[in-house]
Amino acid sequence: MPIHEIRESIELPLVTTDSNGFAIVQKEINLKENMSHKMLQCDIFLDNPIPLSSNDYVTEILVTPTPVIYTDMPIAGFPSRAPSAAVENVLFKQISVAAVTVSPTVTEFPNRFISARPTFTWYHPKLYLTLFIHGQAKQEINDIAISLYCAVESKKVSLVTYGMGVIREDHQAQVAAVMSNGRSIEPSRNVGQSFPMWKYGGQRAELMISGSSLANFFNRTDSQEPQNTNTTTRLRRMAKEARQMVPNLEAFGTAATVDGDIPSWISFQLFKGVESGPIRDQWPPTKHADNGNTLTL
Repeated sequence: MPIHEIRESIELPLVTTDSNGFAIVQKEINLKENMSHKMLQCDIFLDNPIPLSSNDYVTEILVTPTPVIYTDMPIAGFPSRAPSAAVENVLFKQISVAAVTVSPTVTEFPNRFISARPTFTWYHPKLYLTLFIHGQAKQEINDIAISLYCAVESKKVSLVTYGMGVIREDHQAQVAAVMSNGRSIEPSRNVGQSFPMWKYGGQRAELMISGSSLANFFNRTDSQEPQNTNTTTRLRRMAKEARQMVPNLEAFGTAATVDGDIPSWISFQLFKGVESGPIRDQWPPTKHADNGNTLTL
């Protein structure tokens, strides 16, 4: 499994942002096809850490196996941030906040200071070195010089593995710009939402079912009985309402239904057909083996 050391650079005497203060510079590096590539080492070096410019700006440098499409998310107040480092197509990412005449503040992924090594694997026969620049409209940045070093281990793989890997990376690239995850939790609901329940104190609320509804629920459907009985449809509706999920701290079950309050505990003793769905017309059902013999269930 040979290890290839790659050195490339982006050097431009002048880059001018568009009317939105955004500029993109990209370089494509060719690799061998039908191979699995593993990133052993990757580093970005700012040959000119303070390019001449009249305003502050932010740069994002990415190493990816597919072209980078910017997102609608902001960075430092500027629009069009690059995909997050969590996107699996991002093999390396560096962010630099450059102020006029001041050394830039640089952050990297993976972080070398915790000895994290980028051992990500990809299959596309490409590497893209992409530079995003965020600044003021029509801002001019002079003498950009950035160097890339990569140590890549490559090995031959089957065409199926190679093809599936390329397809997967292509799909990752399609959704990188719309990545959105995580859920918002109200601070007032944080403690006790998962644990510890004792923070709340007392008992969780519980619904109360009326005596008539309770009696009707547990009376089996039988037209020969003189007392009131439920239909199968109503029994299934009440069982569904008893299983209803509710927000934290609210009583389990469903409140204020046409049958009154339905607590969760009535679902503990359900009749056959109510719990698992409609009963077959013939019960027990007749089943046959492949040779035609009747099976005993």
